[in-house]
Amino acid sequence: MDQKSKIRSKFLKIRQSIPEAERELKDARIAARLESLDVFKKAHNVLFYYSVNGEVNTRPLIDKWLEDKQLYLPVIRGKSHFQAVPIQNPLGLKKSHEGIPEPILADPNSIYDHQVELVIVPGVAFDHKGNRLGMGKGYYDRYLAANAHVVKIGLAYEEQILEHLPKEPYDVRVDFVVTEERIYKID
Repeated sequence: MDQKSKIRSKFLKIRQSIPEAERELKDARIAARLESLDVFKKAHNVLFYYSVNGEVNTRPLIDKWLEDKQLYLPVIRGKSHFQAVPIQNPLGLKKSHEGIPEPILADPNSIYDHQVELVIVPGVAFDHKGNRLGMGKGYYDRYLAANAHVVKIGLAYEEQILEHLPKEPYDVRVDFVVTEERIYKID
């Protein structure tokens, strides 16, 4: 098992071990910190992730901002990438082959990625330099590399922050990491 796999395994367990009541409080604090950022306030087109498996819960944020901003969720395309697809109210979602809820594509040929200004990024772990450890499939790294114009904000619990994560040349750093305790602005 390589170093990233060991870290991923350890931090998935840490994330899953946070009690439900504590997680809900932390989620609310993270949401409030995210909403306090000028970059979030100013962004109209925001790509969220739909939280699964103990990730910071984005559903309350999606529900709250769906009328005021154009929100998107990732739709997996093939085995290596995803595209941003607008979500509507009420949410019309289906499960992807990965088991993650995603919008139903009205027009599979439409491309919206160029409209996205801000990406809310999930992660298993983050470090103080904005490096991120995901689930290991590279979906977000590919998307963020192809859409370098976007601002990237990782959401995490303070328990998911490390001093240093191993970094590969293809890994894309985030601009901010928001936890229940603080906002890390990456320079």
